Amino acid sequence: MKKRQTGLTAISWMVVLAYLALQGILALRIIPVYLNYNTLQSIMDNLAVDPDVQGKGAKYISQVFRKRLKMNNLYDLSASKDAFKFKKIDKGFNLSIKYEERGPIFKNLNFVADFKYEVNITTR
Repeated sequence: MKKRQTGLTAISWMVVLAYLALQGILALRIIPVYLNYNTLQSIMDNLAVDPDVQGKGAKYISQVFRKRLKMNNLYDLSASKDAFKFKKIDKGFNLSIKYEERGPIFKNLNFVADFKYEVNITTR
């Protein structure tokens, strides 16, 4: 009776390890970008319900927002003036963000992540 092979061959193991290495590299490059976006969302959500900004003007809200970005080490976003837009609405302000992150994966292969989020801040 002939014995059947069990398990993977050396080449199969190399393919599996290469796939896992690629997934690891992608995770190391992309996950920090999404963590920054998640932090930004929580800053904006907390700003919308913060009693300290209720009844204040756009300049004060913008200063508080930029301070919170710096406290959370989001320096690239706090320096960008084009990413954030304050718009006057009926009962306060609408704070919206739209930006994209680009980063290298290896050599000439890059990723692009596009982010959009908005929150209404009532001032009355």
